[in-house]
Amino acid sequence: MATKQNGKQPAHRPSRRQHIIAAAVRVFGRNGFAETSVQDIADEADVVPTAVYYHFAGKEELLELSMRRVFDQLNAVVEAARPESEPGDAEGLVRVIDAVWDWVEKNPDEARLYQVQVASANGNLKALRDEFEQRHIQRAYDYLPDGTTRNPRAAKSRHASQALAVRTLISTTILVTALRAEGGPLSELPSRSVQEAVRALALRIVAADQGSAAASA
Repeated sequence: MATKQNGKQPAHRPSRRQHIIAAAVRVFGRNGFAETSVQDIADEADVVPTAVYYHFAGKEELLELSMRRVFDQLNAVVEAARPESEPGDAEGLVRVIDAVWDWVEKNPDEARLYQVQVASANGNLKALRDEFEQRHIQRAYDYLPDGTTRNPRAAKSRHASQALAVRTLISTTILVTALRAEGGPLSELPSRSVQEAVRALALRIVAADQGSAAASA
């Protein structure tokens, strides 16, 4: 029978791996990568540091796996709200916004980790981030009209407009949560009011892009 080490949980249980990753998500989200040690993660997971090293090479691997967990969860949430086989219309956009918002509300540790780490990602983490962003950039284009034109100058302007629109759509839902953090400029507003404002902003971005497409046609 497995026994605890110094009152901590045993290292080798299969479920321990996911337990440690969940603890790493919380610690990295609070402290950032540089200020986090393997001891901090072990303490959060209620295991000894050797249990962490039993499953992982170190905190670099844990950060990568923690971010992969966040990206996988968000991918699943978006796909469930609007499968790729469905057209990208206003109704689908609102479903995606609401689903991601609900995920943020239910998973504050993962959302905080995304906010803290995604902008400063490098190496393997940057590759993960770029893959994640590219996937959702392509999906976001579905919400915008084609607006093709034979005028090269207008085509370049159209492409820049769409690129700005899709990146704004992607960043708004998650990054606005940083403004709602304790002490933030939106922290005193009701969650429902902010959510409705995010919806309205997203629909205005799509409407503005439709106007741009019509003007350049």
